Amino acid sequence: MAYQGIGTGTAPNDNTGDSLLTGAIKINSNFEEIYNALGDGTDITFSETDLDERIQDTIGSAINAGIQTGITVTYDDVNNRIDFSNYNITTTSTNKTLSNLEYCTVTQNNLTITLPLSPSVGNKVMVGISSNFDNTTIARNGSNIMSLAEDMTIDFGYVTLSLIYINSTLGWRIS
Repeated sequence: MAYQGIGTGTAPNDNTGDSLLTGAIKINSNFEEIYNALGDGTDITFSETDLDERIQDTIGSAINAGIQTGITVTYDDVNNRIDFSNYNITTTSTNKTLSNLEYCTVTQNNLTITLPLSPSVGNKVMVGISSNFDNTTIARNGSNIMSLAEDMTIDFGYVTLSLIYINSTLGWRIS
C-alpha cells in the first residue's frame, strides 16, 4: 500500500477535506502497514541486529537509486561496511591529480590533490586523510568548488571528503 495522506482542504471548515472517518481510516491503514513491515502486524518486534540490517539495506538502495551514476554500492555484512566497488582506490604521499571515480588516501602533510580536468556531470572523487595530516589542498583545476572559483584546504586529519561534479556553474559539490 502506498502512503495515504489526509486531505485537509484549502481553508478551515471549507468542507473540501477528508471527513473525520476517512482521515481516521487513512491513519489506521498507514499504521497497519508500518506494524506489518516492522513486526507481526500487532507488535513492532525486531532486534538491534535487524534494525542495523534494515538501515544498511535502505541506505545502500537509496544511494544506488539516487543521482549516483556509475557506482555500485553494496553493504558488506562480513566486514560491516559499505562497499564502493567501482572506485579506483589509491594512496599518495606526493601531490596527485585525481581521475573520475578515484578514492585517494593522503598519507602526508601539505599535499595538493588536484581535481580532474574537464569533468563531466556526475563525475565523483573521494579524498581521505589517513591520519592527523593537515593542510591538504584540493585544487579546483579550473572548475568551481561549492560554486566558488577557489581551491579548498582541508586543515584537519581523519576526514574523508566526497565530491560530485554538478555543472560548470556549481562545479564540484561536497556530497
